[in-house]
Formats: sequence, C-alpha cells, structure tokens
Amino acid sequence: MREGYWMADGFLRKLIPRNSSGMKSVIVPFFWSYIAILMLAVMIGAMLYWKAKNVVEITVGNTNAALLEQLREAEDSRLKELDQLEQQIAFHPKLQLLLSNGEKLTDADVYSAIEFSKDLQRYRNISPFVDDFYVYITASEMMIGPETKTTPSILFDHVYRFENKDAVSWVRDFREGSHVKTFLPAMTIQTSDASKRIIPYMRALPLLDRSSNKGMLFVMIDEDKFRSLLQKLARVNRGDIYILNKDNQIISSTKDLAKGQKLQVRYEEMSMCQGKLEKNWDDQHVVVSYTSSEVNDWKYVYAVPYDVFMDRVAAVKRWALAMLILAILGGVSISLYLTYRNYVPVRDVLNAISKHGTGGARDGISEYEWIKTTIESAQLTESKLRGLLSRQAPIIRVNFLSRLVRGYVESSELKPESLQFIGLTFVSNYYAVMMIEVNDQDSLGADGKEREWPFVSFIIANIADELAGEQHLGFSVELERGRIAILMNLNEERTGQWDEDLRKIAGNLVQVLKSRFHLALTIGISGIQSDANGIGEAYRDALKALDYQSVQERKRVIVPSELKDLETYYYYPLELELQLVNLVKSGDYAKVEKLLDEVFKENFINHHITPELSKCLFFNVTSTLLKVVQVFPDSDGGMVQRFQSIGQWAGVETAESMFDGIKEQYRLVCTHLKENRSDRSERMLEQINRYIRQHYGDNMLSIMSIADHLGITPPYLSAFFKKASGRNIADFIVTIRIEEAKHLLKDPTLTIAQVAIKVGYANDVGFIRVFKKYEGITPGQFRSSLG
Repeated sequence: MREGYWMADGFLRKLIPRNSSGMKSVIVPFFWSYIAILMLAVMIGAMLYWKAKNVVEITVGNTNAALLEQLREAEDSRLKELDQLEQQIAFHPKLQLLLSNGEKLTDADVYSAIEFSKDLQRYRNISPFVDDFYVYITASEMMIGPETKTTPSILFDHVYRFENKDAVSWVRDFREGSHVKTFLPAMTIQTSDASKRIIPYMRALPLLDRSSNKGMLFVMIDEDKFRSLLQKLARVNRGDIYILNKDNQIISSTKDLAKGQKLQVRYEEMSMCQGKLEKNWDDQHVVVSYTSSEVNDWKYVYAVPYDVFMDRVAAVKRWALAMLILAILGGVSISLYLTYRNYVPVRDVLNAISKHGTGGARDGISEYEWIKTTIESAQLTESKLRGLLSRQAPIIRVNFLSRLVRGYVESSELKPESLQFIGLTFVSNYYAVMMIEVNDQDSLGADGKEREWPFVSFIIANIADELAGEQHLGFSVELERGRIAILMNLNEERTGQWDEDLRKIAGNLVQVLKSRFHLALTIGISGIQSDANGIGEAYRDALKALDYQSVQERKRVIVPSELKDLETYYYYPLELELQLVNLVKSGDYAKVEKLLDEVFKENFINHHITPELSKCLFFNVTSTLLKVVQVFPDSDGGMVQRFQSIGQWAGVETAESMFDGIKEQYRLVCTHLKENRSDRSERMLEQINRYIRQHYGDNMLSIMSIADHLGITPPYLSAFFKKASGRNIADFIVTIRIEEAKHLLKDPTLTIAQVAIKVGYANDVGFIRVFKKYEGITPGQFRSSLG
C-alpha cells in the first residue's frame, strides 16, 4: 500500500505546476477518494451478482410460464371453435329428427339424412384445424358427414384406416362410452393417398340427454395444425411440450414418442394451476414448467434441460466476472484521469482569477478560500446589478407589453423566467385585447391637456386593471396619446362566460370614468385568442372595433359580434349618381337632400358597411359634387378650393355627422348654381329640353335643326347648353333616346329594329352600338335582364 501511495504521489506531482505550492493537499484526496469509490463499487457489484443470479432464474422461470400460459390461451381459443362447431351441429333441426328415427329408414328419412349432410358442408370452415367430422346415428348405424352418407365399416375400414383400431372398435366406443368432450391421444391414419396424424374427439348426442346415447359427434383434429404453436414455443428454449389429460395420456407433443410411452411426470404431481418442477428424466436433469386448462382439464407441460434453462444465468455470471475484471483494471486509470480532470477546472479558475485580478490578494490563504472570496465579491456585484435592473423593470415592462400587444414579441421571449423578471404571470393560454380611446378630457383642464394626459392615463390604467383583476388578469399599457390597451389573460375556470365578462368590465369602466371623472371613452373588444402568438391578431381586431364607431352612432363598447354582419359593398349606383348630378345642376337641393338621405339610410340603417367602405363611399359622394363644380367655368375659386382638402370630414366621429357635412356642401353648390341662372336662360333651356323630347324619334334631329328652330347659331346653342346644364347637347339627345328605348324594350311585341326606328335611328346597328356605349350592355341583354 505504501509503495502504491508513493507511485501515485509521484504521478500527481507531475500534474501540479512547480509554482503551485500546497496543491498536493487538494489533489491527493481526490485520487484516494476515487480508489475508495472503486473498491466500494466492486463489493456492491459482487453482491448484486448473486442477487441478479436469483433474479434471472426467477425471470427465466416466469418467462417460460408466461409463454406456456399464452400457448394455453391460444389452444383453448382454438378449442372454443370446436365448441361452436359442436353447437351448430347438435342443435340442427334435421339432426333431431334423425336421432329420433328407428332402425328402419323411410325414404323421407334417407332424404333428410342427405339434406343434413349438405347442410354440414357449411360448417367445414368454422375451425381451420378440424380435418373432418361425422355424426354417428346409433339406431340406423349411419355416418353422416359434409355431403357424405356412409356406414362405419366403409368409413373406418376403407376411407380412414386407424392403426390398431377398426370399425367394430369405433362403433363399440360410440355405443358404450359416455363421452362428454372426449379427446383421444394423437394417432396415425392412412387414406388413399397419404397418412397423417389426428386427434380424435367424441361427443355424445343429444347434448341435453346424455343417458340415451342416440348418436355421437366424431371430429378428427389435424395434429400438425394443432401443435404448430407448440413447436414455435419449443424452439424458443430448446425444450419439448406435452399436452396431458387426466388419464395421464399424451394428447399431443412436439417430440415423437414411442407407442404407449408415458410421461416421466404424472398428472397428479402437477396439483397446482401452474408451477415448476425439477425431475431426472431419461438420465437428464430437466426443469418442468406446467399450466392447467380449465376448458378440458389438460396440463400443458414444458420440459427444458437444466443446462439450457440456466444458459442465461451462466451468461450473467460470465459477464459479471468480465465486468469485475474490467472494473479493477480500468478503475485506477479512470481514477487518475478523473483526478486530473477535476483539478484542471480548479487550476483554470485560479489562473483566471490571478490574470484578471478579481479575487484580491492571496495573503497565504488556500485556493478554496481564495475562490470563495472571489465568488462572494461577484455575488455582491451581481446584487448591485439586480438592484439597478429592478429599478428599470417598469420601463422594460411597459416596452415589452407594448410590443406584445402589437404582436412584435418572439416566442422565446415568452418563457416563464423572462416574464417573471418583468413581473408578468399568465394564468392561462387564452387572451383578448381591449382598446380604450379617450374621446373627451376637457373637464381635466381645457388649457393643459398635454400636462393632464399622464394623470388621465394613470387613472384609466389603474381602474381598468382593478376591474379586470376581479375575475381575470389585466395588464394595461399606453400605446399612444389618447389610446390605452388592456391585455386580458382569461381565467379558464370561467370558460363560456368570457364574452359576458369582457362586456361587463368594459361597461363598468365606461360608467365609472364617466360618472366620477367625466371622461368619455370608446372601448373596442377583440375576439378570444387561444395562444400568445395570437395577441397581435386580437390587437388588430380591437382596432377594427374602434373604427366601427366611426360609421355608426357612437357606441361606448364595441364587440366582435357587431362586425360579423357588415356588408362588403355599398349602395351608390351609377343611375343614382347621374340623377344626383342633374339635380345639382338644376339647383334643386330638396331632391338632392332626399337622394342623399336615401344613400345614408340604405348603407347605414338598412345595412351596415365596414369602416373602410364607408370612407370610400364618402369620397365617392364628395367626388360627384366636385365633378359638377368643375363643369361650370364661372364657379368661384372658393367653391373649387373647398374640395381640394377632400379628407376634411374623415376625422368626424360618426357617419351621420359626416353626411351632414356633405349635405351642407351640396346645399351651398345648389344655391350658388340656382342664384347664377337667369330667367331667360331657364326659358331657353326649357325650350331646348322640350323640343328634344318632342322630336327624339326624328332621325334628322341635330344641333343644326334645333338651332334653326330657335333662330340661333349652332355654336351659340352648344355653348349655352353646356354652360346652363353642364353637359353636351349631343349627349343629352342620346340620353333622352336611350331612356325612351328602355321603356319601349319592355314591350315584347316590338323588335329591336322597330325600337331603334321609334327613337330616331335609321337602323338597329347604330342603335345597338350607342346603347352599349352608354349602358354597358346591348339592348337584347337589357331586355333579358327585365326577365
């Protein structure tokens, strides 16, 4: 031991740098501790080997027993198929008639027997291991099989020839034996072309009257198929399997036995349902495992040579010895390696501390004390840093919530430890967002709104968090001036009440801030999201809900269900726009207002369009008025300038107020146009209009003919009509003709050519071309649409 110590000590000195004084006291204990652990492991390994030996023996025995039990269950399930065959035949109505007949058979009896044999053909496939079966009728000495009617002498002396058993002995067994599920040991039979092994099975008939013995069900079971599972199991552990009945007869086995050979173990010795015996069998030590069948009172016996049975135990022993030797040889080397490996980190830490000067002076203290002092100093520095971070946590929290609500946070940032650092804890994976918009805060300082806003934001956030925290978790964050988002983390225990809870929280928040602080709010509520990655989508839903209030009368709380029925188109047809243009040009504001009210009612009362479409509609209606204004060259510059800022009504709160602004602009234009039109111009315009309507059917109607009728020049007529009505006179003539053509096309008795002539066209070709140009469809298509 002393020599080994100094050898190890010399090796370890080579590992320790010369300038590392005192390190021997650190390294040497490492080495001897590993040696002690190695010796302890060797002792424990020896003890575990003996325990493992017993465990393996038990395991192998249990494995054999389990395999044998599986074999029994498989064979019993096969025999249940035999029971099914037995039931099908025994309760056949034709069999009952045959069993009750006497010795002499009538023609009807013979016919019934033939029909019964045909019916038996259906039962051939009930069980794959049944080779053949017959029914013996005692009174008439008939053997009836599938499509077969014969006698015992023909069947047993000519068709099937059993070893040492003829037809007479079989008939004696049928008549004298009281057979209730009787299996005979496997025997060889000869047929005309081959020999095979079968297991005979007999059952007295009828089943419910055993004393009468009127017949017998005789089944021949194919032993090769029956013992196929036996052979698979026997090959696993190189053993032999036997099936033993109560009379100590071997029904079947995987080993070929001499005729009349008995098993070395008796049925009575295997008294338990299953177990294991050790026997000396043919000068060989054998381990016998057995299990019992409750179906036929059989014993399934599995005989394995003891050497084979103990193969696994011997393998464990060999492996244990090999591992023990390997442990002893490699233990010292591993101990030295581990000692060196454990020292290297300590050495590196010491070098790092010395290099960066973070540990202070050594002052003769040990390495461990020096490392301890350095760690304590580092912990103190870490504590100061954590204090600094904790003071910055609120700012970090606000920034994180702002990004989280907008959907800009990565999944890696949602880890529990990251959330815990900024004081966030979620109770479920279900989220919603409430967007709060402050509409009016004049009561908090008319001349100091910018200074008052932080106070307003603080009030809203605190009250919102308090109301949300009653049933769920709420996290408020200011996104921009006038808008605050509340991230709702929903409690799973209130599933099914989430929508109602969100409405209630929003309603209470609006009521409290209105009554106590005179703040007018609009709150948009998003749908429920089942994952944190959907919070951004919830934020966008809440924004859409806020936008919805701009097209309806102000709602203080808007939920997603109110957005589902929004139309994806708006009502403002081309005909209505043309009619609106004509009315504006004529200065008839009363009718203009009526048309605008109709547009508003159809889009915002009878139907509901989206906020985006509402803006498109407003711009479209406004652009119509702009077109009219630009037509009149004498319009004052102020009127045209008014429409250059087309988005002036986009910030109006509701659709109704927005339409009021648009109607006011229409009123101003109508008043302007009406005031600048003289009576003479109106009379001349009326004459032109009346003449065109009276002569639209004349194909010679033109600017020249109208000018001649009025006594003016064609250029003056054209300029006057353009100025007075805002449109080209030729276009007006076409418009009148097409309007009349539409009325005529409703009459199915008129052809398109006749309609063309009636409205002033020489033929239908020019009429169709002009009609399609102005209406977008042909006259025929227009008539079809009237349908």
